[in-house]
Amino acid sequence: MKVSHHRQLRMVKKTVLVEPLRPRGTKMMLPHGGLPEIFPPYLSDLIAQTGGPLGPIGLQFVSRPDLERRFFKSGAKDPLMEDHHEVAPGLVYKYTNGTSKGHKKHDFSYQGRALWTITRHCAAYCRFCTRGREVGIPANQETGSTAALAHTPHLLMDQINETLTFIEKEKGINEIILSGGDPMTVHPPILHYVLGKLGELQRTGRLAIVRIGTRTPVHNPLLLRDAHFQAIAQLRNPRMMIHINHELELTPQTLGVLERFRKECNAVVMSQTVLLKGVNDDVETLYNLFTKLASVGVVPYYVFQNDPVYWAQHFTVPIHRAIALWQKLRPMLSGVAATARFVIDTPNGYGKVPAPEGAGWEVNWKRGFRDFHGNWFSLTS
Repeated sequence: MKVSHHRQLRMVKKTVLVEPLRPRGTKMMLPHGGLPEIFPPYLSDLIAQTGGPLGPIGLQFVSRPDLERRFFKSGAKDPLMEDHHEVAPGLVYKYTNGTSKGHKKHDFSYQGRALWTITRHCAAYCRFCTRGREVGIPANQETGSTAALAHTPHLLMDQINETLTFIEKEKGINEIILSGGDPMTVHPPILHYVLGKLGELQRTGRLAIVRIGTRTPVHNPLLLRDAHFQAIAQLRNPRMMIHINHELELTPQTLGVLERFRKECNAVVMSQTVLLKGVNDDVETLYNLFTKLASVGVVPYYVFQNDPVYWAQHFTVPIHRAIALWQKLRPMLSGVAATARFVIDTPNGYGKVPAPEGAGWEVNWKRGFRDFHGNWFSLTS
C-alpha cells in the first residue's frame, strides 16, 4: 500500500535527523555540463530535517547520476525551443501576433509576452530543471548553444541595454517574464538597474505586466536583502512567481520573504509547481500545499507536467495518471486554492495547454491535444 507524503512527513518527524549534506559541486554535472550539485547550508539543513536525500526536499536537489544519465542520448535538451526563439540577448519571444498556423488572421492586433533570461546561475540547482542545458555551467565554460548565455554566466551591461532597446521598440510585447537561472542571484545593483528600466517602461505605457520567476525564497531566503526588495518595488504591481513544490518548503524564513514581497513591493505573489514522481504526486500532498499557499496569501497558479529533458525522466508522472490525479484533487480545493491550473508546456509547441480538471470532460486519449498554433500532440505516456 502506498504511504501518502503527509504520513511520510509525520514519520520523518519521529526519526533521528540526517546529518547535513555537503554538496558535491561540478563532479555531479550532467554529461553535457549543466546542473552541478550545489545547495547552500540553509537548504542542506532543510534536506536533513525532512528525510535526507530520499526525502521530498532531498530528491529535488541531491544528484542521482545513475538516473540522470540513463537517457542521455535520447532526451531533449531544449524542448521548449527557447534558443531558437531568442531575438535579443536572453529574450525569448515565441508568442508573436499575426496569423497562427491553421487559423484565420484575427481581426484585431494583440500584444504578447516575452521571456527574458538574464543569468544561468541559481542559489541551488533543481535536478529536474528544464534549462539544465545551461544553468550552473561554470563561468569559464560555454554551453554549446547559440543563446547569449552560452558565452557568459550573466548578461553584460551592453547586452542588457540591447535587449531593453528591443523591448521598447517591439510593439508586439506588453509583458516581460524575467527569469534565468534565477534573477534574484544577480548582483543587486544590476537587478536594480534592470527592474528600474522595466518599471520606466510600465510608467510610459510600453509594458503592462512584469513577472519575476524565482526560487531563491526556497533555495536560500537568507540571500535576499533590503536591496532586492527595493529593486522589485520599482515595478508597478509586480508578479512574483515562486517555484514551490512541497509544503515543507514553506519554512518561517521563506514565508517571511513572501510576506515582504507583498507588503514592501506591492507584489502579487503566485506559485508555480512541477508535478514530480516521489515528491508530490499524490492528492494529499498537493491538497496540503495549495491550501497552505492560499492561507498565507499566495495565489496557486501553474502546476506543470515535467518537461521531457533526459536528466529528469525519472521524475515524470505518466500523463494519464497525472490527469487522473488532478481530476480528483481539483474539486477538493477551496475556490481560492483552486486557482492552480495543471498545464502541459508543449514540447516543440506554443503555449501552456491546460489539462482537463474535475472529471468534467472526457479526454480524447487517441487524438491528444492542440497547442495555441493548432498543432496536434499525442498523449504517448
